[in-house]
Amino acid sequence: MQLQADGVIGEIRKLNYRDLLIFLIPVIIFSLYLAVFNPGIATYDTFNQLHQIASGQFTNWHPFFHTFITMLCLSVYPGTISVCILQILVFSTMWMVICKYHRDDELQITKPFRLQVIVTLIICLIPINALYSITLWKDILFSYFLMFLCFLIKVMIDRKGSVDYRFVIFLSVVMAFVAQLRGNGMYVVGVSLIIYCAYLFIKKNRKMAVLLSVLTITFILLISSLNIVYDVHDNEKDALMTKTAHMLADYDLNLEIEDGDREKIHELLDANRINDSYIPTGSDKIWAISNYKLFDEAKGTYIGLAIKYSLRNPLHCLEYLFASSPMVWDIIRHDDWLGRPYYLSGESDRLQSDFEMYYTPRNFTPTHDYENLSYANWGTPVFTVLNLLPLGIEAHFIPDTLFNSPALYMYLSIIILVGIHFITGSREIYLLYVPNLLNILIVFASTPIQDNRYLYANLLVCYMLVIILIGLRRYSTDES
Repeated sequence: MQLQADGVIGEIRKLNYRDLLIFLIPVIIFSLYLAVFNPGIATYDTFNQLHQIASGQFTNWHPFFHTFITMLCLSVYPGTISVCILQILVFSTMWMVICKYHRDDELQITKPFRLQVIVTLIICLIPINALYSITLWKDILFSYFLMFLCFLIKVMIDRKGSVDYRFVIFLSVVMAFVAQLRGNGMYVVGVSLIIYCAYLFIKKNRKMAVLLSVLTITFILLISSLNIVYDVHDNEKDALMTKTAHMLADYDLNLEIEDGDREKIHELLDANRINDSYIPTGSDKIWAISNYKLFDEAKGTYIGLAIKYSLRNPLHCLEYLFASSPMVWDIIRHDDWLGRPYYLSGESDRLQSDFEMYYTPRNFTPTHDYENLSYANWGTPVFTVLNLLPLGIEAHFIPDTLFNSPALYMYLSIIILVGIHFITGSREIYLLYVPNLLNILIVFASTPIQDNRYLYANLLVCYMLVIILIGLRRYSTDES
């Protein structure tokens, strides 16, 4: 059985009522959540970005490209609801395109469409998807574009690498967005670009392989130039420093360290507080006792120490990695996981409390209304119900696993990919999972914290694979 050869990429203008319905389902459901959680779910990170925008003083604490997108939304409408609307429209459009591509409306067969509607409804009614669509995290747009990148690779596979310059331009833009929306995106795109250019070379489409690499790098550089235009300053909380310090804290507590090396570690970390500050699944306390200025001056030394003792103790290194990132491989959340799927509170107005948590210690005075946020509907019955539903799911391991576990969706994706392989006979289908797999591996190696947002793309890509599987089924034309 051959994979679909043509699709919506070249015929996106031929939309119909089925496309409109698929588009409207997430728009309506997510907009209802936005109305209830007005003005959206802002986090501690959000307030950092909002204050940067309001003050005009930018840092790369978060990728500036996402801050820039937020700033554009606020220029259209000066409220965080504008960012939420963008996220809702981005997901709804991408999902509509994915569903259209895996349907053949010309045959007038309704079963695939009905199944797509059912799957779309289920996805939109799962709280994590509705709530994330209105949460102002860089990880949300990153996850949407990562899902769409996987879809575009599916299209390229279906066409056996026979893609034209319009497709390559579109693909390179999406890859550039993935690269710039989150810190690890550059690594995801860097490796993916090499793999997909090699694929196009193998398929004897060398001109498009060269064009893809040139355009992707060009778009990445153009987006990066925004940092120069807006004079974006480096932030002291370097992700590499945080991970290195966390790893060295573990090694200091658990391994035999040479005296000279231990002295260097204790110059970076407060030796008297390491034992109390080290938590396998959390890095903030270690960062708080770290001398980040010293790390910046002697970065190679400390990275070298981490590599040195990792190579000397490979089994312990693996043990550390698995202990610090159980979210990647363990489908059941445990009490020692510090991160959570939802940024909600059942006891207080989370927006107001996080606003105070960010501004009060810094003595910052908000300069715009969108910096001083609180839920418009806090305490109302409908807010209470929609707020407590996800918190209730999170509190019980069975629904938490079924709806929220990134590892579960990773395993399901692998099973579905194997199924598609056997149905179609195409081993190339595994290539579509490469960007998400790279994201998983990078999180595994670099992120000692268990927020679902880091691996939210696991869920989205799995949903997409379900749509692909539906599209591969043979249906009779005998419709009821």
